[in-house]
Amino acid sequence: MADLLSTYPVTLWLVLLVTGLLIGLLAGLLGVGGGIVAVPVLLELFASIGLDETMSVLMAIGTAQVSILVASLTATSAHWRAGTIDREFVRAWLPALMVGTLAGLLAGSFVPPRLLTTIFALVAAGLAMTMAMGDRLAIALQQPPGASRHILPVLVGVLASAVGVGAGTLSTPALSLFSFPIKRAIGAGALFNLVVALPAAVTFLSIDWGTPGRPADAIGEVSIFCVTALSLPALFVAPLAAHWSTRAPVALLRRLFAICLSLIAVRLLLRL
Repeated sequence: MADLLSTYPVTLWLVLLVTGLLIGLLAGLLGVGGGIVAVPVLLELFASIGLDETMSVLMAIGTAQVSILVASLTATSAHWRAGTIDREFVRAWLPALMVGTLAGLLAGSFVPPRLLTTIFALVAAGLAMTMAMGDRLAIALQQPPGASRHILPVLVGVLASAVGVGAGTLSTPALSLFSFPIKRAIGAGALFNLVVALPAAVTFLSIDWGTPGRPADAIGEVSIFCVTALSLPALFVAPLAAHWSTRAPVALLRRLFAICLSLIAVRLLLRL
């Protein structure tokens, strides 16, 4: 306990708990994994305790992915019980999404982080506009036919796993381009968060990237203390938020998602 207090002051505990509440809210209400909130907070936290930039980035992404995994478990369970997860659609997306996830994990190890961040920020800004405009920017009434329908889940998997965010952050607004019902998209997004976070979490927990100076509580490139502090509030909030999501007006969910994506894009661009 004394070691944890010396490494992580009480003020950092409070920051992590508040961040965990927000992760749970986003996971349940909008199917957003919360990594886009957790990663910037964790970057500042790890820098404040003396980790270098390389270590901070790896620890932030790894810790965020494990936290997303925990929050997504409860959010997915709640959406499943509510019937907002389209099983046939999920089965159609999963193979391509997994391919994209594995490709993104590899890309994240050698593609410059600034480039990945820039691409993600621009994509998020464009998708925010689609959510705000509603069906007026829909490009089709259904998913594209044939092999082209697999491109979208591959791209979602690549970007989500490489940048360290939940897949639902991208899948829900992307599906809105094809007039996919938003509540079903949010339910699917919660499950996609789980699918992408699982291999990413296992990777960061099990692989030593060779970066020295990790905190004493770290396993692989994941801070177990930070995961606990982020996950505990998320476990309680995510099911409640998922319950609200199934009953919220569609227009409200669209506006909230558009605001969320806009803030994400601005936050990332300001870090460049």
